[in-house]
Amino acid sequence: MIDRPVSLPTPLNILVSKSLQLCEYMLPVCDVFYPFAAIYEKGRIGCIFNEEDRGKKRESQLIEQLQWRIIDTTTDTDSYSVLVYAATVNTQNSKTLDAIAIATATPDHEERLILYPYYKVDGKVVISPPIDAVTR
Repeated sequence: MIDRPVSLPTPLNILVSKSLQLCEYMLPVCDVFYPFAAIYEKGRIGCIFNEEDRGKKRESQLIEQLQWRIIDTTTDTDSYSVLVYAATVNTQNSKTLDAIAIATATPDHEERLILYPYYKVDGKVVISPPIDAVTR
């Protein structure tokens, strides 16, 4: 349920917008994408991906590794961050929708999870308005 528009600080708006663009490019050629993160600090954006590992890891392990890399990178800085991963949303009508989950964080440690359901139509990805899932 979308109860209100999602309002974010400008740095997070930039990170979310660029993350969604990257997902729009990746999803038509991949069924799923690997989790990734991005950081905004002093007007600069940096991407964080997991280190290549020969062992198979579950998506939850990859997400946890990225969370720790974000913490390591942003501790004692004035940085904003996003962590982006694939998710599914169950509707009230028992439908399952694919979604892009974006966990955001501010320098004040305010965290939020925003879900963007999406559809594939004629080889293109159509991203729906966001669902603001969690505000802490």
